[in-house]
Amino acid sequence: MLRLPRSSALALLPLLVAACGDAQRDLGPDTLAQAAGFELGVEETAEMVAPVADLPPDPGVIEALTDFWVDYTLLALTVNREGALEALDLTPLTRQQLNQELILLLRDEVIDDDVEVADEELREIFDRDRPGERVRARHILLAFGEDREPARVDSLRALAQELRDRARAGEDFAALAEEYSDDPGSAARGGDLSFFERGVMVPPFEEAAFELEPGEVSDVVETQFGFHVILVEERETPTFEEVREALRQEISQMRTAEAESIYVAGIEEPANLRVQEGAADRVRELAESPETPLQGRARSQALVQYQGGSYTAGDFRLFLLNQPPQLRMQLSGASDEQLDDMLLSLARGELLVQEAERMGLALDPEEVQGLEEEIRSQLRQVADLLGLSEITRGEGETLEQAVSRTVGELLPRLVRGEQDVYPLGPLAVVLREAHTVRIARENMDRAAERISEIRSERGIEEPATPGLEDLSQEELEALLRDALPDGGTEP
Repeated sequence: MLRLPRSSALALLPLLVAACGDAQRDLGPDTLAQAAGFELGVEETAEMVAPVADLPPDPGVIEALTDFWVDYTLLALTVNREGALEALDLTPLTRQQLNQELILLLRDEVIDDDVEVADEELREIFDRDRPGERVRARHILLAFGEDREPARVDSLRALAQELRDRARAGEDFAALAEEYSDDPGSAARGGDLSFFERGVMVPPFEEAAFELEPGEVSDVVETQFGFHVILVEERETPTFEEVREALRQEISQMRTAEAESIYVAGIEEPANLRVQEGAADRVRELAESPETPLQGRARSQALVQYQGGSYTAGDFRLFLLNQPPQLRMQLSGASDEQLDDMLLSLARGELLVQEAERMGLALDPEEVQGLEEEIRSQLRQVADLLGLSEITRGEGETLEQAVSRTVGELLPRLVRGEQDVYPLGPLAVVLREAHTVRIARENMDRAAERISEIRSERGIEEPATPGLEDLSQEELEALLRDALPDGGTEP
């Protein structure tokens, strides 16, 4: 279910990477944005922000405020124009969720979840793997560090053997760990690692620890971190009866997952998925501004080619529009290999959807209609909360003039903290896709400079804050949250 978050007035930075499309940059020096024929100017925005001394004159604040202007203008126009909300194409928002539901239908059709695992087999697995068994251990680590010269390694090994012998002779293991161990996490606790199960430690360490009985000290164990001496203090081993049903469920789920993997591989291999050259760089470009509309060949550019089709830049842009800003920011720093793996996963999803459709599987029309009505209901709800529904026209006003006036009155209240802010989040996707939106990002600096000029002319003291470019994301969000108060409730 979609949820519409409520935020303080300029807890804006999480939304900055979700700024409007800016395919064209010819709005002129005095314009920040155009949306569906409406226009937001540099001067009026600066006049809005300048009197609010707590808000820094920063382009990030201007950009975020511009985002709200775009979303609220399009929302007001849509809910007040007769039939516009009902005619709104919701595909950009519903496609991903509906495709996931269709893949689940396919899974239920071809995968048997009811995998029987007999008690006899469970007993064999229990005796072999000892599931649920855990030990409590202490260790002394003599770390390699960066210097792996043979002489130093030999010296560390000799010291580890000496410590092992001292511990086996009865010397206090905890005291030895406090004095000699290079593990900053456990040395101060006498090397105590507390209880751990299999699969937690690196294999050589784990193998040695689980071979020891309580009170036994291991031989010297070498891992990539250095040389270890291990003391096991306790061992807990559950009975077969205690773990039987959990083990049965685990084995059943594992075999179901294996069946799914085999099925997907059977669809994927003949399709011959191939990530195209330069696809990772294109992903990073799209992540920078996913709302920028793609046309023609740019939209149909193949990122992953497969037998009978392709996963395109347009497909990936639609995926991005429905993702949180954090993911988009992470993509810029991801490796080519990580991005290629993500593209292959997304393309596999497309293949599964196509296979479901080939098999004649389809979602319940009432379910689809219910999802769409939920989205429209949430748009109506946020419009109500913002006072943008049922806009009353003044004498001689057109709808467009009334919308412009109403949003123009709303934004100053928002900036002053007199109006609670409701970011549309993913709901904004369908509004922006349905209208022409352009942003003049190059004019954000000019608007910020104009705020400072106005404040200087009027004797308004600038907030004593560091440059926003020097702040971390968390510090920036905290600063903007503090600028204006919270209010309202989640719709």
